[in-house]
Amino acid sequence: MNRFFRRVDAALNTLYRLCGYIAALCMVAIAVLVTLSIVTRLTALYVPGLTEYSGYAMAAGSFFALAYTFVEGGHIRVELLLGRLPPSLRRAAEIWCLAVAVAVSIFLAWYMARLTWFSWKFGEYSEGADAILLYKPQLAAMAGAVVLAIAVIHEFVKCLARPGYQPR
Repeated sequence: MNRFFRRVDAALNTLYRLCGYIAALCMVAIAVLVTLSIVTRLTALYVPGLTEYSGYAMAAGSFFALAYTFVEGGHIRVELLLGRLPPSLRRAAEIWCLAVAVAVSIFLAWYMARLTWFSWKFGEYSEGADAILLYKPQLAAMAGAVVLAIAVIHEFVKCLARPGYQPR
């Protein structure tokens, strides 16, 4: 069983790293789209939707970056209190914090999935000049939210399974 958990851990860490790469690609896409938007304005060419597409890339990149950043320990943590607790209370506080994070991340993923589903069901279009179906860019944000929920659940399970658990 221990071998199984190591394989799952390795596969999930690969997924989180992939999300980090996708977030980086979204940042490059934002830079390219914003630069293209500036150049097209200066040359009096009109390309519809550049601003909207950069916004979609920012939303997708932000959500994909959440899981990678969480697993790498890049999110802000309140160590002022946790660092002063004795080990037994610190473990209980870590479990409580991760349990709350699990609930919040599942809530976020659920409502992002619900938003995407309703956009697809009702055929909602964006209000910009490009008039794209909204569920398409929402799918990327939803995928990032789902991976964040998986990452938080993963950390929670590791915390419960390892008595000497220390977050990154």
